[in-house]
Amino acid sequence: MPPAERPPPPRDAPEPPPEKAPEQAPKTAPAPAARTKPERRQVVAVRNYRRATGKPEDSGTPLVVLLLVTTTPAVLAAALLRPRSRSAGGRGRA
Repeated sequence: MPPAERPPPPRDAPEPPPEKAPEQAPKTAPAPAARTKPERRQVVAVRNYRRATGKPEDSGTPLVVLLLVTTTPAVLAAALLRPRSRSAGGRGRA
């Protein structure tokens, strides 16, 4: 069997970077760079959390109770008033 041949690399493929020799650490410390002003960034207001000064006042019926009182009769009325199928009448169901 002949050895498998490699296809040529695609033409648009970039060449691999050349191998770099390991750099030697400098023997003297470099001079500190001159300080430059940092970039000015957009300022955002941070809002701190503050506790409520007092309890909220109970002003009437809770919302959940109001929801149940108004929807329950409508759901029951719809269930009681819906038309029955004719096949149920023969089995004694109204």
